[in-house]
Amino acid sequence: MYKELFTGGSPLCSGCMASLGLKLALKTLGKNTIVINASGCLTLLTIYPNSPMRVPFIHVAIENCGAVATGIYSAYKQKKEHVNILVYAGDGATYDIGLQSLSCACDRRDDFIYVCYNNEAFANTGVQQSGATPLGASTKTTPPGKENKMGNLFQRKPIERIIAAHGIPYVATACVSFPNDFMEKLRKASHIVGPKFIDLLCPCPTGWGFKPDEGIDIGKLAVQTGAWPLYEIERGKLKITHKVDKLRPVEDYLSKQKRFRHLKEKQVNMIQEILRERWKELLKGDFYGF
Repeated sequence: MYKELFTGGSPLCSGCMASLGLKLALKTLGKNTIVINASGCLTLLTIYPNSPMRVPFIHVAIENCGAVATGIYSAYKQKKEHVNILVYAGDGATYDIGLQSLSCACDRRDDFIYVCYNNEAFANTGVQQSGATPLGASTKTTPPGKENKMGNLFQRKPIERIIAAHGIPYVATACVSFPNDFMEKLRKASHIVGPKFIDLLCPCPTGWGFKPDEGIDIGKLAVQTGAWPLYEIERGKLKITHKVDKLRPVEDYLSKQKRFRHLKEKQVNMIQEILRERWKELLKGDFYGF
């Protein structure tokens, strides 16, 4: 039986999937864990001296989680003690502002697990575009209008390819709607020495525009439509961890969210074709061509 290390009583948004991700992570990794958090949505968890967690929680600037992980790793290495170092940072702090710090920590081969709780925007500051924002999404900085009817004109930054290119031993995607898959990947990562990276999709009711009780269903649709495939790359070998026999139409996923409701049929069809091609490449097992 797992011990609950994450209790209730936080001031996060109703239906926050990112908090569920942290709850699952602590269930898996256990008491011997230190959480490093970059400024973002989850910073609201700890308003000193109160915290809903029964493990140490270190809040740091948005750009330097990787550097702080290195410092903690080095300290415990000198003490000849082992602790699970869990970085839990948003996509703004991972894809964008903190990418340099993460890259350097990977290059140093420090022993830590980095989980990006990915709600596909700078959600804590009002839902602006991040490097994780998908094509066609409406955000505060990518609003659809007369000149730009698409919303976000760019595709999501391929962070898994970028991190895997560092040659680290383990990279994976996950989704809070598939808790067993996520927890199994965490268990595997905890037994691997070196940097480990998991990009965890966390549907955001506030930023994406859906009811607080719909987050799990939205996450399932992301996986079932191919918008968020689940796979792992262990020592360079790619494996799909949740196979979909036939992808559902991406419209099933997009239509459930306010951020995509401006899209017309032609734009939805374009996104559909992109996802189909990416899924074909992923099935080939050629990660670097994905």
